[in-house]
Amino acid sequence: MLVGSQDLLLPTTMVGNYPNPRWYDGHAYAVYPKGEFVYDAISREAFEDAVGAIVHDQEAAGIDVISDGKVYGGDSPYGQILYHYVERMTGYKLSGPPIGLPIYSTLYAPTCVGEVRREYPFHLATLRAVRKATKKPVKISYTGIQVLAAATNNQYYKETKELALAIAKSFNEDFKELADAGCDIIQVDEFVWPYGMGDWEVEVLNTAMEGAGCQFWVHTCWGNYSGTPGYFPDDEEREFGAWVLDHRPTAASAPERAHAIFPKVLGANIDALNYEVGRTGPDDLKPLADNEWSKAFVAGVVDVKSTVTETADEVADRIRLVLEFVPAERVGLTTDCGLINLPRMIAASKLRALVDGAAIVREELAERGM
Repeated sequence: MLVGSQDLLLPTTMVGNYPNPRWYDGHAYAVYPKGEFVYDAISREAFEDAVGAIVHDQEAAGIDVISDGKVYGGDSPYGQILYHYVERMTGYKLSGPPIGLPIYSTLYAPTCVGEVRREYPFHLATLRAVRKATKKPVKISYTGIQVLAAATNNQYYKETKELALAIAKSFNEDFKELADAGCDIIQVDEFVWPYGMGDWEVEVLNTAMEGAGCQFWVHTCWGNYSGTPGYFPDDEEREFGAWVLDHRPTAASAPERAHAIFPKVLGANIDALNYEVGRTGPDDLKPLADNEWSKAFVAGVVDVKSTVTETADEVADRIRLVLEFVPAERVGLTTDCGLINLPRMIAASKLRALVDGAAIVREELAERGM
């Protein structure tokens, strides 16, 4: 699989959030800058040290593609998934109703009250900190455009698509800046795609990526807020309105997962698609074959909702299932989702299991002359 300029067999990486070092969270210096770290040398040192610690865990495990870990600082990491971006764009007010989507409804929907434009860089400081800590290929993660649009209390644009296009143009500026600064891969986390895709999601994603000279991956998943999977609300919750209680009735249906994104995702100008297999099993791989997916597929083969670390053999078994649907030269390997809800010790052990499982399968492929 092509990673940057390198051709790697079954490259390993991780998805999204990683547990921050405990000394970093909850302190006054745990602040991601708007713009540059110009005046506050302590914040810059703390941020770069925190990123460096997360990079070290990945390198110690033997991970091939190093992720940023989504070190935001300040509020809860899931809140910052939204607020980090709206705080760096014009047109937003940081108040609004609860997000009307189960498991995310303890977060509020920021209100769009004016024209949306990028005011400050989103992840330039992130890239610089990761690049400082490693010489391996680097992957920087962004919250998805549909996620931000869906989680916005829109009081300015006539349609959600207009808002999404404005966000896409802001992202495009940032993507180009990161590509020019040497980013190998940009990952866009569209974790609401399984709830349904309309007629504009792929268009705005392609708009955001246009002209940016790096690889693009899309990660989609079935929810991991508070370590729980997503679900569709039942009639009682719809009548309630905002689903703040998230009581997860046993009759609530799960999202249709991978089936919900095909065939529309075929039109996305991305280099790789990623979603979980570790927890959900091989059924979610069927749409890849049914729709003749010809690009790279990065398979989540480590269950992030379990505190039990898989053995290398268990990970290898999951990889073998993936290879029944996608040839080895187009497969990458990762965690199902972010590891943020796990203790850092367990998160690190799961990364080692991922690497060890990949090594087992690589050796088997080598014996077959692949």
